[in-house]
Amino acid sequence: MSQTIAELTAILSDTPELTVTEPEPGFPVIDVQSPVSSATIALHGAQVLTWAPTDHPPVLYVSPKAKMISGTPLRGGIPICWPWFGDHAEEPSNPSHGFARTRFWELVSGGLEGKVATLVFKLVPDDETKKIFPHDFELTATIRMADKLRVKLKMKNTGEDPFKVSCALHTYLSLGDIERIQLEGVKGSHYVDRLSDCDVPIYQEKNLQIKGEVDRIYQSMASVLIRDLDRFRSVFIDKAGSRSTVIWNPWKEKSKALADLPDKAYKEFVCVECANAGTDKPTLRPDGSHTLETVIGLRPLG
Repeated sequence: MSQTIAELTAILSDTPELTVTEPEPGFPVIDVQSPVSSATIALHGAQVLTWAPTDHPPVLYVSPKAKMISGTPLRGGIPICWPWFGDHAEEPSNPSHGFARTRFWELVSGGLEGKVATLVFKLVPDDETKKIFPHDFELTATIRMADKLRVKLKMKNTGEDPFKVSCALHTYLSLGDIERIQLEGVKGSHYVDRLSDCDVPIYQEKNLQIKGEVDRIYQSMASVLIRDLDRFRSVFIDKAGSRSTVIWNPWKEKSKALADLPDKAYKEFVCVECANAGTDKPTLRPDGSHTLETVIGLRPLG
């Protein structure tokens, strides 16, 4: 259950640039208007829905058919996938990409210092999570918004037994036209093609051009740069605490099959995900932690 509008407003009461609205009943979001950018963050999933520097088109993509329903993943922005990425390895009936993106997080604090707005959220176990993930943990999501967007996910083992996790900051990036982008940063690395039954890593010889459905886990610690020729800008995606980068786009047929995505939406976004996925699964020992972080911003096309 989410915090109430009154509770959230009280936490943010000293910062008029941070306001609470409820676009759907029981689904509060925080609207941020910093001196250099604007954003919207949902309590559900601690999910950044929108972000853009002032006077720029959106940097994140949100499907116009996305549903704001408790317990349902919302298509777009930056969903937090945790404590597993993709389907559960042992129990396929468990929710895809874990449960962090479908639960209400607690807003711990929010404020504005200079040009930087900061929100901090927390998620801890409850009876429902224990049924599918029987471990004690504390997740802290720190979201900083200025001329760059920084999302940091700290995961801590608060129990007595070690466990492994896989996770991702499943970032949907808004594009002018996916067939008119140049994606740099994965050249020279290996990837596993999730559309294939073969799990032997494939070498990426050139910069990636997306001309069809793509779902790849790259073994890479490098930043990614997207040159968007239609919007005359470049989007950079830096990261830390991650040895894998996921690139995803459903293309034509799968877009038609996804109820919460318009048929032609595949042309308008690509997912570039800072991740711990595939063989990249950090072990959290008792009282140990791991931090996954992404930083997103704009540069001239160059």
